[in-house]
Amino acid sequence: MSKYILITASSRGLGFELAKKLSYSGYNIILTSRSKQNLKKAKKQLNNNLKHKIIKIDFTKDNIVKKLLNKISNFNIVSIIHNFGINCQDDKHPIDIDILQKIIYNNFIVSVKINNYFYNKLNGDPSKIIYIGSTASLHAKASPSYTLSKSLINTYVKNISQEYIKYNILICAILPGILAHKGSIWDKKSKKEPQKYNITKTKQPLKRFLIPKDISSYIVDIINQKSLALTGSIVKLDANDY
Repeated sequence: MSKYILITASSRGLGFELAKKLSYSGYNIILTSRSKQNLKKAKKQLNNNLKHKIIKIDFTKDNIVKKLLNKISNFNIVSIIHNFGINCQDDKHPIDIDILQKIIYNNFIVSVKINNYFYNKLNGDPSKIIYIGSTASLHAKASPSYTLSKSLINTYVKNISQEYIKYNILICAILPGILAHKGSIWDKKSKKEPQKYNITKTKQPLKRFLIPKDISSYIVDIINQKSLALTGSIVKLDANDY
């Protein structure tokens, strides 16, 4: 039976890089995005010997069960990578409660709804649920609601990890530093705020921003290994020492 991996927000950036590498590792990929055009373009670059599926969905607005889960209920899904998340330029102190609720819903609750649906239905050997979090959840120097939402992921992963082991599922969070790729927030800052962009870049441990390829191989290795040893782990990938 064909093995599928669900990757949210996977038409570009890290999500797409993961989809591409995992497709050439033999997995069928379920890609999601708000843009049907971007999904079609991404699918064409995956391993064309397999049967990938694209689903146009806007997690900020659409009904997750109706638009996503019902469509993939009959697929043999072995792993999930939660890459979807948002930020907001008006996210600042004092915290706006509406913005806080919006960001927590999109950065955390959306993924929990998906996890709850697949609670004991994943069929991997073992299965993996991998969060793409943020180092902001550790250093807390980013915007407040965003930082809080990413911190929730860390606590959730630690709290539920031993429960998921009962179903042969590893759950962990990978925390990259600042990722810069075409269309990313920092790619846009390079044009709108070049001075801030350059100052921030020089402060990075590698003297540059991370790119999806810096992170993707590590995650692909986790998907391919037959071990539960990493479950409950919060793994920081940014070459920093805090």
